[in-house]
Amino acid sequence: MRWGDRLLVLCVVIVAAANLLPLGARWSWMLELTTHFRVQYLAVTAALLLLAALWKRWSACAVLVVVGAVSAAPVLPYVPSPLAEVNAAPVTLKVLTVNVSYRQFDARRLLNLVREAAPDVLIVQELTPHAERVLADFDTELPHFRKFTADGPTGIGVWSRYELESSETFALGRLPAIEARVRAPQGTFTVIGAHLSSPIRPRRAAARNLELRALGVHSRAIAEPLVVAGDFNITPYSPYFTDWLAASGLTDSRRGRTLSASWPTMFPWFAIPIDHVAVNAGFTIVSHRRLANFESDHYGVLVELARRELP
Repeated sequence: MRWGDRLLVLCVVIVAAANLLPLGARWSWMLELTTHFRVQYLAVTAALLLLAALWKRWSACAVLVVVGAVSAAPVLPYVPSPLAEVNAAPVTLKVLTVNVSYRQFDARRLLNLVREAAPDVLIVQELTPHAERVLADFDTELPHFRKFTADGPTGIGVWSRYELESSETFALGRLPAIEARVRAPQGTFTVIGAHLSSPIRPRRAAARNLELRALGVHSRAIAEPLVVAGDFNITPYSPYFTDWLAASGLTDSRRGRTLSASWPTMFPWFAIPIDHVAVNAGFTIVSHRRLANFESDHYGVLVELARRELP
């Protein structure tokens, strides 16, 4: 076997393993971490498949097609599709979720981005006392709010252009989340802002999964139009995220619209979508887009929604 063929075989084995490891996501927290990079696996698989085809190594091509299909299955529903296009309603609602990073971010740049986006509802994660001070303009521009500040990454806040009929901070596992009932021109709806545990250790991965389950139960119990948004520390390609959507009855705003990643901003080739906006049947998703970098490790996510009546 020539050195080129040996190298190709080695590459095929490595790429095949990368595509297949996510199948063990429910067995191990480390294997679940591999689910989040399926878009990257597909890009490398496609490049290697092209090389194998040019060299006419058909067995290698067959293996790459099969293992690539494993990664493609959870990714394809998020590939932009004309079927996901929705005609904008006369009156829409814009929701922006953003993790400002408790370590550092450019406050002036964020303020400008938020003003350009002109959200009706803003959800901020990692809201420290410092962030609350430098973002005080939000209190005037979006004058109805509920905030829970903390020195670390657990702070969270919800601001609204419209009056809040009610708001509360509630426990999601050991983390705070905010639920607010918003009286908008389109009709009253509920918004939940959350920031789930990062699965960097077995215990934290288990905590995040419990938080997801609790959020699913909580969301399912809300009968009126609902928006759930925040940093969930999980991608749509994990089976636990799929479980959450099924349990909550929500629709992910990325579905059929974008593969855009939201974290980390400093390593774009390895970036993954962990910041989400999801809605129940009370809303139609009009658009989903990512905001520009403001020197946080996350991009903001802006979603435009149209109200529809629940049956």
